[in-house]
Amino acid sequence: MDSIVERVIDFAEKPPTWPVCFQSECPLRTSCLRYVVGQAAPSTMRFGPAVYPQARQGDKCSEYRQLRVIRAAWGFSPLFHDVKHRHYKVLRDKMKEYLGNHTSYYRYHRGERLLTPEQQQWIIDLFASYGYTEDIHFGGYRDVIDFT
Repeated sequence: MDSIVERVIDFAEKPPTWPVCFQSECPLRTSCLRYVVGQAAPSTMRFGPAVYPQARQGDKCSEYRQLRVIRAAWGFSPLFHDVKHRHYKVLRDKMKEYLGNHTSYYRYHRGERLLTPEQQQWIIDLFASYGYTEDIHFGGYRDVIDFT
């Protein structure tokens, strides 16, 4: 396993309803996030959401999730640094709509939620569609496990 993944894996970061796997015979286990996170479960844990053996059929598993570390982002202030006044509201409103609503927008802005690379690209493309292509970056970045 990659050393960055070993440093980043923290069972507490797993979404509460996200199932983990404990099938040590599975041929996909070394690259499956569900299995790797399951191995990080605290010894005091007695029950929780899990992947059942029926999910695996031979060398395939319907619940397999590729272990992936992503560079997540948050914070929008730098994005708007050089935005013209007439574009500010429309860009912000389109981002709010894309991210779900006003509350979600500010959770991403404050870093309570992190933007995936796909979400970052959507926002970068939005700004590019208004002519903003230079020095587009977010307020902060962090490498995290992708639980999507």
